[in-house]
Amino acid sequence: MRCLHWQKGHSKQARERDLYDLLIHERTFSRLEARLKPLAEQIAPHTLNDSSQFRRPWGGEGTKGVIAYGNTDAFFSTAVRDFVKEVYSAPRLAWFQSIAAGLDNEFLQKVGQKAEIYTVSHVQAHAIAEWVLWAAFDFFGEGAARRRSQQDRKWQKVPFREVGETRWLIYGFGHIGENAGRRLKALGAHVTGVRRSSAVSPFADHMLHPDQLTPEDIGLADAVLFCCPLTAQTENLGNADFFAAMSPGSLFLNVGRGPLVDEDALIAALDQGRPAHAALDVTRQEPLSPESPLWGHPAITLTAHTAPTTEGTDRRNDEQFLENLSSFLTGKPLRHEVDAAAFKAQSSVFGT
Repeated sequence: MRCLHWQKGHSKQARERDLYDLLIHERTFSRLEARLKPLAEQIAPHTLNDSSQFRRPWGGEGTKGVIAYGNTDAFFSTAVRDFVKEVYSAPRLAWFQSIAAGLDNEFLQKVGQKAEIYTVSHVQAHAIAEWVLWAAFDFFGEGAARRRSQQDRKWQKVPFREVGETRWLIYGFGHIGENAGRRLKALGAHVTGVRRSSAVSPFADHMLHPDQLTPEDIGLADAVLFCCPLTAQTENLGNADFFAAMSPGSLFLNVGRGPLVDEDALIAALDQGRPAHAALDVTRQEPLSPESPLWGHPAITLTAHTAPTTEGTDRRNDEQFLENLSSFLTGKPLRHEVDAAAFKAQSSVFGT
């Protein structure tokens, strides 16, 4: 449904004000309108609801270009296709704020190449790190055995292992990896981080470059966490050789991208007990087919890419958007801006 551009009686002078269009989901706008009001002389909100209706709640229309906020309300709306079309059709996409950290999504790659400024978000790292702790507590704390005891009405002791006494290998020690490492070290766990940067981190006991990682390093870990970007170098990083190096009884976790893992190799490895269990929030195919063997494997805990889905993540994303919006309108640098060359590199790797 086309947008309701002008309300009856709206003046020509108001229509021609030098504004930026702000493409934003109606639910987000309702949440933020009071904080956007002071910017009324610079932006013209252009809202979209789940019924595919575009509206201009303040009446004005921008002429300077489009600012778009791609957040959970927009990306998971039933009207997401209309949001995408509006972004693609913008004559000038001045700035796109994404709530995603990665660049490998086809839509985001195209937007990144179109937008004059593109910013990402890393605030979801807090929620994802807590998902990691949840999976760790459940596995090392024998959660499945405890639930069976309750279901069977058996009053019995269930010995377990303290997470604080485990060793972790975290492949990808950026925002997510460091947030997970910080929480794990606070519990007393030993953390080895793997990343290309040579910078030390207070949230790791030991740092490795990927080229330095050996099968012995993998085998020392009680838990291996993947949270690195998907690149030509990291695709199928979790393969048969990698899993064969893991210790019996260990835990494998993936919160990065599904294609980091050869899923057939993972299932075969789980059947051999190396690793003993896998906790996956991402899969190669999303949504995952009902026929996938990942669903029913007894040694797999599976969630539907929901690790970052919390009210806290939404709130922090809104705060970052508002901060960046203020910076954009006053000509200041924006947080987490991505260079256009990064999108060209992704495009050449994945052929988009």
